[in-house]
Amino acid sequence: MSIKSVCVYCASNHKTPEPMRIVARNVGRGLAKMGLHLVYGGASIGMMGEVAGSALVAGGDVTGIIPEDLMQKEVPPANLTKLIVTENMHVRKMTMFNMSDAFVSLPGGIGTLEETMEIITWKYLGLHDYPILILNHEGFFDHLLKQFERCIKDGVMLEEVIRLWHFCDTVDDLLQHLENGRH
Repeated sequence: MSIKSVCVYCASNHKTPEPMRIVARNVGRGLAKMGLHLVYGGASIGMMGEVAGSALVAGGDVTGIIPEDLMQKEVPPANLTKLIVTENMHVRKMTMFNMSDAFVSLPGGIGTLEETMEIITWKYLGLHDYPILILNHEGFFDHLLKQFERCIKDGVMLEEVIRLWHFCDTVDDLLQHLENGRH
């Protein structure tokens, strides 16, 4: 399988701390340098704005996908390669899925967590077999991993489910996994 387009889930909160913004910029720049098309939630704020802005500055191809009702709150950047406005969040997520060959989760809030769980669930159900990479920047997702381990221990989740995604500790590790998946 060849990876050409990567969907990135991440925070759109304008209060996102600078170290996480730096991570988003490094991911966006890295994707652009690798020639990978970035698909993301369309916002100009928080980590979303950083990942898109840095990819664009580095010469990358960026598609933002945003539901109509978030257009005023999360105002998309004017310089996106392509902007798709959807009628609702369900259509947004399906459009993001249909345009992507791999999925990356950076730190984020409830929306990022929900999208991450959904794409893992879709893989578990056999709806796709695309790579899912979770950037565990400074242990951000440690508690999520512990919850998965608890689910396995308590017998409510099969142990094999934990192999549906890969945790990466650094941006370089994440980009290397994407590079390895391209060939």
